[in-house]
Amino acid sequence: MPKRLLALFAVLAFAAPGPGFPQSVAAETAGPTLTAKVDAIVDEATERGFAGGVAIMKDGALIYDRVAGYSDNAKTAPVTEETLFHVASITKYLTAALVMKAAEEDLLSLDAPVSDYLPEMAFAKRGATISDLLAHRSGLGSSYAAEKHADAAGAIAAIDAAPFDESKVGQFKYSNDGYDLLAIILERVCKKPYEDAARNLLLEPARLSGTGFWGETNTSDPRRVGQPLEVLPETLRARNYGMIGSAGYLTTARDLARLEAALADGETLSAASYEALHAPRGEISIGSATYGAFLMRNEALGPYYSARGFEDWGDNAILNHYLDSNVIIAVVTSKGPAEGEGKPFRDTISKAIEDELAAQ
Repeated sequence: MPKRLLALFAVLAFAAPGPGFPQSVAAETAGPTLTAKVDAIVDEATERGFAGGVAIMKDGALIYDRVAGYSDNAKTAPVTEETLFHVASITKYLTAALVMKAAEEDLLSLDAPVSDYLPEMAFAKRGATISDLLAHRSGLGSSYAAEKHADAAGAIAAIDAAPFDESKVGQFKYSNDGYDLLAIILERVCKKPYEDAARNLLLEPARLSGTGFWGETNTSDPRRVGQPLEVLPETLRARNYGMIGSAGYLTTARDLARLEAALADGETLSAASYEALHAPRGEISIGSATYGAFLMRNEALGPYYSARGFEDWGDNAILNHYLDSNVIIAVVTSKGPAEGEGKPFRDTISKAIEDELAAQ
């Protein structure tokens, strides 16, 4: 499989919906000008094929929440507030936060070698730590070998057999395989499936209702999940260790933004764990790598944390937390555009909202 690689806010007011676009708008407080302008951004994107959700939070309050477009490619099933979207590699941010929570509860140590948790694995004998996996500096890459395995043992063996780049040990090398292993480690230390651990330790304490996981949610039902541009093989749709911890989280824009607010506000992680989650772990082309995300800078808005995901088949999402203004933007969609056919909707929509926020 090929590589898949948001001040002024006042009383709530909503602009009239764009013509012909199924949508839902619900929020607590937002300035009328900002709301109208973001509506216009979403309308324009929907004209170009966008289907999904956009949410904005300010100081912990949901100020904009809208869905638009059609879940299916035949345009018969409108996106609703309950429609889930596959957020791809933003799953890594969830996994990283879950590892930090497990460390808080003394279930694992970030400095411990992987061999403490996966003693049977040849890779583990190379000395990589949990922190190395989180920071993409273990030498592992993205072989997607674990996608063929529903059992942890098979996934471990497949990753062991995948190419290993010794020259990248200690350096940033984006790695799905490393996060696949983190999911297995979390299952072992939490003594439950990854999905249950995520729900119990993070999602339920954050009071998130719009959540699903790959392999336990009917991803082929457009009334439940936004449908991608391509029909995926059933073997990939099944629960597998290539998706669980690195790419298999399903949610709404609203709950994606709420997840970040809960993490940042201390509802689910301690302040120390949240700070460690976002500490710079090495400079890369777009900013600094952190655990499961990136630390970036907007010229007008200042520094922000960014988690992002994009799949070959069209699913893409972004979660940006602008620190100076304490604004969070989340965008989710299943409609690409396809790789090579233009910038994904996550980027064009979030950039347009950034510009509007900068103009406030």
